[in-house]
Amino acid sequence: MTASGLSPLERTSLNKVDPNLISAFVERWHPETSSFHMSFDEMTITLDDVACLLHIPIRGDFYTPSSFTEEEAAALAADLLGVNLQYATRETRKQRGGYFSQQWLFDNYIRQCEVKNYDCAARSYLLLLVGCTICTDKSFTRVDAKYLPMFRVLSTCGRFAWGAIALVELYDTLNDASVFTTKGLAGYASLLQVFNIL
Repeated sequence: MTASGLSPLERTSLNKVDPNLISAFVERWHPETSSFHMSFDEMTITLDDVACLLHIPIRGDFYTPSSFTEEEAAALAADLLGVNLQYATRETRKQRGGYFSQQWLFDNYIRQCEVKNYDCAARSYLLLLVGCTICTDKSFTRVDAKYLPMFRVLSTCGRFAWGAIALVELYDTLNDASVFTTKGLAGYASLLQVFNIL
């Protein structure tokens, strides 16, 4: 876990997020400049902010994920998470795409620990951790399978610039949320709230 560079994420999530504070900052977000336009000046979230707040690495390889179909995600789960293809296919069909539910990943983590398949357990746990924090989607119940290949070789998953991934995801989330027709905010609200408190 420590070698992945993600262990600080276990301790950095807030139990309660202030929706009014988050909403106020989303309203001030300008996608053209990737900054908040405040009455006193502009401000933005930088990689240094992410490193200081989340304590995850900001240097390393950058990963550009590609989305997976239901079938591709199921095959990937069968290969990397220790489940049979039919079981994984049922899950991706239920999620209507290349996704796994957070509960499914947690259950698989427990199941793989029980049978002492620790590599598959670790991949399930790390994907769940990333999917609950820096790469959260709008449903807050699903995890995109596109991040699973990052955990193929567990000994090398610490080489990624997790802080850069978190910042890109946050910027994308803020860009989407700043559109007038958007009704909700996806992403890691804890990072946004803690940044705004500082």
